[in-house]
Amino acid sequence: MISMKRILTLALASLLTACTSQISINDVLPQQELDRTIYLRGDFTLWDAEPQYQFAPVGPALYQAEVKFSTPGKVYEFKIADADFSEGYNCGYSDSQPAGQSLTLGQPAIADCNTIYNYFSFTPAIKGTYIVSIDYSDYDKPQVTITKK
Repeated sequence: MISMKRILTLALASLLTACTSQISINDVLPQQELDRTIYLRGDFTLWDAEPQYQFAPVGPALYQAEVKFSTPGKVYEFKIADADFSEGYNCGYSDSQPAGQSLTLGQPAIADCNTIYNYFSFTPAIKGTYIVSIDYSDYDKPQVTITKK
């Protein structure tokens, strides 16, 4: 007959063995890396791909670009796209969004990266530098967010 002490020892050993396996953040979050450079392109760049509006990776599947909006109350229009507005890299608002093209500060919006005409719009309340983020954690439904720096 197995003693209670031996059962507890085996249970404790099993528990400790299970605790030694480590899970890193990279096991939980996707490692979606883009295979090309993407830009913030809008009326403020004459829709050109300019180096100062290039997105940079800031975390797993997360990219950001900065932009200065100098006219409060003005509607700024933009997309997130590669140099050629290529299919899959031409991101504007998704028709599935009830709010449409207008972004609200700090509120993520689903992007459609196969759109031709659907650009985002944002109307800043105050002038300053803003950060536009695109999160590819769900590659089929990337999310775009704008925040004040």
